[in-house]
Amino acid sequence: MRPLLDTASRLLRTLSVQFFLVGGAVIAMAAFAVGSWVADHIEQGVVQNSGTAAALYIESVLPNQSRGESDDAIISDSSRLALRRVFQEGILRERVVTYIIWSSSGEILDSFRPEERGLVYEPSPALLKALSGDVAAEFQTLQAQAGHPEAVLGVPLLEVYVPIRDTNTGAVLFVVEFYQRAEDLAEALTAARRDSWKFVSRIFAFSGALLFIIVHAGSRLIERQREQLRLQLEESRQLSKSNEVLRKHVSQAAQRSTAQSEKIMQRIGQDLHDGVAQHLSLASLRLEAAGFQSSKDAETVRESLANAMAELRAISRGLSLPDLAKLDLKECAAQAVKDHNKSFGSNAELIENPGIDIDTSFATRLCVYRFLQESLSNASRHAEATEIAAKLAVNSDWITVLVTDNGKGFEQGAVAGVRDDGGQGLVGLSDRAATLGGKVEITSQPGKGTTVRLLLPILEDGQ
Repeated sequence: MRPLLDTASRLLRTLSVQFFLVGGAVIAMAAFAVGSWVADHIEQGVVQNSGTAAALYIESVLPNQSRGESDDAIISDSSRLALRRVFQEGILRERVVTYIIWSSSGEILDSFRPEERGLVYEPSPALLKALSGDVAAEFQTLQAQAGHPEAVLGVPLLEVYVPIRDTNTGAVLFVVEFYQRAEDLAEALTAARRDSWKFVSRIFAFSGALLFIIVHAGSRLIERQREQLRLQLEESRQLSKSNEVLRKHVSQAAQRSTAQSEKIMQRIGQDLHDGVAQHLSLASLRLEAAGFQSSKDAETVRESLANAMAELRAISRGLSLPDLAKLDLKECAAQAVKDHNKSFGSNAELIENPGIDIDTSFATRLCVYRFLQESLSNASRHAEATEIAAKLAVNSDWITVLVTDNGKGFEQGAVAGVRDDGGQGLVGLSDRAATLGGKVEITSQPGKGTTVRLLLPILEDGQ
């Protein structure tokens, strides 16, 4: 049952089936409207022609009608006699059901039934048309209105109103109304209506079939293109998934490489501090113990050793890291600020938003620590700032770290790269943030301080 419903639903979505349903209904309604219009006009034409032919015959059997100024009679006795002979004794006696002669005021001047003479009725629309000079003809199965002098008949009739004119003035003197049996006319009209309906139906069916073939061909083309697009979309989705997996692998590899590099640099820093620096310190002490402290060369060597030790300690300090694996994000940020204040004798403070309790990757914590280390160092060493503030916030899926100072600022186009003392510089920090899907933003003007912002997506540990 379910496969049948799916197939039916899929077919209903095709353009050809939709056209067949909607277009078929529209074509059927159009065919009905056109067929009705054609059949009605054929019927009206045939009925009017039949009425006109009957009117010509009636006019031909009547003597010329005219009325002088002193003659008050509307219809002459000779005309009454001629009409009576035609309808009651002539060739129309079997066809004509009844007849009435009307005056312009709606009075019956003569009728098939003499007792109706003198009766007055409201003129019908057909009678008014005849009084205006036009032949009026109607085909119907007569259902006489209330008050009409004729009884209700159940046979098809041709009702004709013939205006009789004055031969001298052309004015309508009276109207002859008669009802003629029209069984043959009814059959002819039925056949004409049937033929017209067949013709219209065939034309519309043929046109609809041609349109359906055209639409079906277009629908199949659209369906093939839609299927191709669906396959291309599916391929694009699969490629996007593969790219996303590859991006994650690359990001994880970059993070592992960065973490490994940090560990190597930290070990180098420790080796410099615990090895080379200790040897230089020992050499300085031995030099003093050897009694060369008063000579000029000894002073030069001593100063060189002191400078070398200071530079080694600075390099070691830049390469060294706390054990970030044991710290969460807030503790990493606090440790970075604490280490900076200890090294530079600064008074930088950390502002934390409440509710920062998230599990982040080691690479994220390392990036936050290095960012604070570099930004705070720049503020103290280069910006000569007296007020430094760091802010840590977590909004939605992003981590925001902000460092502001009131230092001398700089032109943003002059941002330095990796430093010679082991520091990474803001460009290096930007590259580090990019490997995690984040970015570094810098806002600074000479004399107006500097604001450095780090934006990182929240990546759970192990991602």
